Amino acid sequence: MSLVRTLFDFKPLRSAIAAGALLRGGIYLLLGSRYRGIKDLCWVYRVAGIGLYRRIAIRAIKKSALSASAAGSNEILDSFLRSRFASSAARKYVQSGNGGSNDLFRDVMVLKKQDKAEKGVIIIKYAKTFEAFLSFFDMDRVSERFFIVLEPCWAGYCDPSILMFVSPGRRVFVQCFTDDDFDFISGFSPSLVPIRMGPADWVDSDLFKPLPVLEKDYDFVMVANWARHKRHDALFKALKRIKDRRMKVLLIGFNWGGRTTADMERLASGVNNRFVEIEIKENLKQSEICEYLSRSKAYVFLSWKEGDNKALVEAMFAGLPAIVYRHSIGGAVNRINSRTGILTTYEELDRNLLYMLDNYRRFTPREWAVANTGSRISTGRLDGLIRKTALECGERYEKAIAEKTNSPNLAYRDPGMLGHFADEYAFLRRSFRDRWSGRSPNSRSGSRGRTEQGRSAEPT
Repeated sequence: MSLVRTLFDFKPLRSAIAAGALLRGGIYLLLGSRYRGIKDLCWVYRVAGIGLYRRIAIRAIKKSALSASAAGSNEILDSFLRSRFASSAARKYVQSGNGGSNDLFRDVMVLKKQDKAEKGVIIIKYAKTFEAFLSFFDMDRVSERFFIVLEPCWAGYCDPSILMFVSPGRRVFVQCFTDDDFDFISGFSPSLVPIRMGPADWVDSDLFKPLPVLEKDYDFVMVANWARHKRHDALFKALKRIKDRRMKVLLIGFNWGGRTTADMERLASGVNNRFVEIEIKENLKQSEICEYLSRSKAYVFLSWKEGDNKALVEAMFAGLPAIVYRHSIGGAVNRINSRTGILTTYEELDRNLLYMLDNYRRFTPREWAVANTGSRISTGRLDGLIRKTALECGERYEKAIAEKTNSPNLAYRDPGMLGHFADEYAFLRRSFRDRWSGRSPNSRSGSRGRTEQGRSAEPT
């Protein structure tokens, strides 16, 4: 566990930090800097975990957001657009259309055309892209033509990047992969319509599937970047305690959070257990990851907090049961049941590794995944909710949305759909706010296409 988290777990210190953030947020609100103030209050509600301060913060947040919405505007968004934060969010992106890691349209996708009186649909991925989208685009113009779907990738939805989409008469669909976030969105505003799904629900089940291999030559595989919160250290500690079984473990990842593959090799060498062999692979393509999953018996997921882990569900589609950290915050725990795997604490991990090694054949993760998740099922569920909501609002809705996958970023299952939606992308480019019209805030262009099978620019 990192020193920062250890200190933050000390409640008196956390309480003092939360009180300071609450006070600063209130001062910002009094000074008219609504976005900055709400940002602090959202942090208190989302992160601090101090009951009294959470209640004070959410009352202020709702009062600010909902009273402004009733008046016909979103004052948090107006404040954001006047601030340096809007320009900062926009400068992270270009609009080259080539799908590179800095391209706005890598993380913004059209799912349905506007047709006569029938609205189209667009989806936006990642919280940082939400703010950039709001900075770039005339939201009134975009909302007249499209329903908007948000795909956050981290747990904790009390955040300005989502609340700035609240607007009277507008319906914005928000994917929610934890019960807490679903309940938060459900009770916040009619503008925000929750649906129980997340980024991991868009796995391509045709790509991730068991491959015919002669031998399962890895006992366990872990697919995760090298950041500390992925808790490779918990795995290494458990492997040190294995005393009577030979075990081969594969780690697949890439540099992140200041840690490199060389760091991981050094940490893995510290296991120093003659029964355990650890192999490390970096920067693999999705097709290569699928191959290694098929050569493995079971999957390990140990993060203490993150979003909705796509690699976990990819492993299930590839036929691997999973061992998941019991207290993980995010979408992972919700996907574990008697068919897909087991839950563990860090202290019991060595025993559960041995249990899984003896019992992995008893699980049926792919069958569960095919019946409950994946891009086909998720496309139908999302389309059904948008249709239902549109009809309830008196809107016409006849044509279905296109199927998309996360591979690892937004991609059409049918690559030809990019050309099919050319007019809609052209409309979006004509819908920039005046401050960005005719120019890009950043001249850099990326190099990766939307359908590239390499690693994501976001943490896995």
